[in-house]
Amino acid sequence: MKESFEFWTALANNNTDNLSTRFVANKDITLFDVNFILKYVTPNTKILDLGSGTGIIINQLYSNVQHITAVEPFAEFSQFIANTEKIKIVHTKVEDFVPDDNYYDLLTFFGMLQYLNEEETNIVYNKYHKALKTGGKIVVKHQFGINEDVFVSGFSKELNREYASHYRHIDKEVSMLKNNAYHNVEIIDIYPPEYNRWENTHFYAIVAEK
Repeated sequence: MKESFEFWTALANNNTDNLSTRFVANKDITLFDVNFILKYVTPNTKILDLGSGTGIIINQLYSNVQHITAVEPFAEFSQFIANTEKIKIVHTKVEDFVPDDNYYDLLTFFGMLQYLNEEETNIVYNKYHKALKTGGKIVVKHQFGINEDVFVSGFSKELNREYASHYRHIDKEVSMLKNNAYHNVEIIDIYPPEYNRWENTHFYAIVAEK
């Protein structure tokens, strides 16, 4: 979504640090994210991480896997990603990156796809399905609408800037994955209850298989 990309552009152009992309007030969810992903990796795993931000997740993952390709459009964020031969950084939008076919064991979209609309997300799901090896997995984690789609657009007092995000209904997201040839779809409640601050949205991780 154009509005979301403008938000991230403005954020990247400000003074950044390695926590610039985290918005959960007074709560660090990184360890939950890292430990969750570690359940799906081995030392031979190749990960394609989409929307890597400052690398606060992958910086704690790369020593446990063979390779990570980190797709992040903003060098202002990716400067904090670990300088290691195990991580390849690609500066482009997730929508524009062209992955190798049948190469990756795991795709990770953490706090990213809520910034694309439904049409854009379907295109991304379809394109990246080809990048997975047969039996490989995709993990999608962000807030989802509990009873319906929740669209947020406008000035955020908490973030002190214009903000836009589309929290699709969880059942719709599952259907989108299935319609793009992913199967064995699981919905996992990834965080403790107190991390879910809003009544109409909830953090879930969706795991599916090619």
